[in-house]
Amino acid sequence: MRPGRAIRPRGARAPRLVALAALAALAALAAVALSPAAAAASPRQEATFQDDNLLIYSDTARVTRTLDELARLGVDRLRVTVAWRAIAPANEQDAKPAGFDAADPAAYPPGAWTRWDRVVTLARARGMDVNLNISTPAPDWATGSPARADIDPTYEPDPREFGLFVRAVATRYDGGHGPPRVTYWSIQNEPNQPGWLTPQWLRPAEEWIEASPRIYRAMVDHAYAALHAAGHADSTILIGETAPKGVSRQGETRAISPMRFIRRLYCLDDNLQVLQGAAAAAHACPTADQLTRFPAEHPGLFRATGWAHHPYELTFPPTRRPDNPESATIANLKDLQALLRRVHLRYNQPLTGDVPLYLTEFGYQTRPDDRLGVTRAQQAAYLNHAEYIAWRNRDVRTLAQFLLRDDGEPVARTFQSGLRTHAGRRKAAWSAYRFPIHVARRTLRRGDRLRVWGLPRPARDGSRPRVRVEFRRAGSRRWRRLATVRGDSPKGYVATSLRAPGTGRVRLRWNGIQSRSVPVRTVAGRRAR
Repeated sequence: MRPGRAIRPRGARAPRLVALAALAALAALAAVALSPAAAAASPRQEATFQDDNLLIYSDTARVTRTLDELARLGVDRLRVTVAWRAIAPANEQDAKPAGFDAADPAAYPPGAWTRWDRVVTLARARGMDVNLNISTPAPDWATGSPARADIDPTYEPDPREFGLFVRAVATRYDGGHGPPRVTYWSIQNEPNQPGWLTPQWLRPAEEWIEASPRIYRAMVDHAYAALHAAGHADSTILIGETAPKGVSRQGETRAISPMRFIRRLYCLDDNLQVLQGAAAAAHACPTADQLTRFPAEHPGLFRATGWAHHPYELTFPPTRRPDNPESATIANLKDLQALLRRVHLRYNQPLTGDVPLYLTEFGYQTRPDDRLGVTRAQQAAYLNHAEYIAWRNRDVRTLAQFLLRDDGEPVARTFQSGLRTHAGRRKAAWSAYRFPIHVARRTLRRGDRLRVWGLPRPARDGSRPRVRVEFRRAGSRRWRRLATVRGDSPKGYVATSLRAPGTGRVRLRWNGIQSRSVPVRTVAGRRAR
């Protein structure tokens, strides 16, 4: 460690330079037809939100204001990073404090849990639940000894010590130690990114081999066992939390693509065959009887509730698959699901459908706040389209918005994916998030059906809100009602099909608030695009 280095983690960010350079292209997923009763849809999909700077590293007054705003927006759940290094004692010392019982939450420094107690308690009082993501950076006494001081807090974290920390967190939030019980957990943030776990690669001989999958596998083993031991066997337990892309070059701090990371995590080669011999040994995998031993030795990899993933694109529309098939963005979630399904089947682990996906970080960069971003109008439209894509996938359980307020650091190193600017001004995405809308096809022939999807997010669960579909003809200022549609249960999603009314704009309206308006065009004499 370099003396005087800041220890406060910055929330569940992908490493700034790597993330913004590595996350690059989302574009052409064909629009899916929308029917009033979409059997493949995910009507229970939750709205998750994350902004650690506002919810953890702010004073109580700002935390309270933020939670009130998120409640008004209709957020179901908060994702909160529990940073090991921020809570552990003597985090800059190389030796673990003598007599310190790391599994006992009472053994941690006075006030160590205060920030997390506060957000869990205040969120629950407002009807929101919490996902605690337990993650590095780690205290120095629980990591290896890298040649580079800057990666010390993420370098070879001791999986046993990580498990003890998870046990302490799980005990603190078991419902019997003051704060409300937490029943939703995820293990480590972005283990395939060097900002959170190193080394990503090692070169023990002539060639580089993947290191982070081996490290993460051991962390999952100990964390999963700790959660069960602390009475959370019936909780939601997520693994993965993978970033969407890697980089082509190999090196100690070079991110690994999620597809490759998953294959090595599960001790499989690029053809999904079990690793054998020296390759298996190099990755800490069984060298014999793999199909039986591996699932038995690593139950968390197969019995976790689901796979958490961050399907960012950040700057391009959610309509094109990524150029690299090893990437996994909002546009090719089915590829990620197919890989996870094949992994389970390779080890003869039964599945009903696909492995559930929890999209626990997502957002779009905006400009002029960030030179790599999209316009604020595009951000609003892309967020709505992405949520529609996620909703269409019956195995997606949640989609998270990352940041309420833009970061305020130099723009080249930060996320500007908030619904507000750093100064606090609302972007168009604020209203679009509160009341998303998506029109599957916007150019139609006369007589075609106009398929409209949306969600009045602040509506109470189970209330089946009555939503007006409104249309304003081109050149007119008057909005007229096309239909009133009941939202589904429990979340209130609206999916309807109407006769195309002409050329103009469509919006949804409920309880005095409305969605953004979407242009539609009716043409004659040729097929709709």
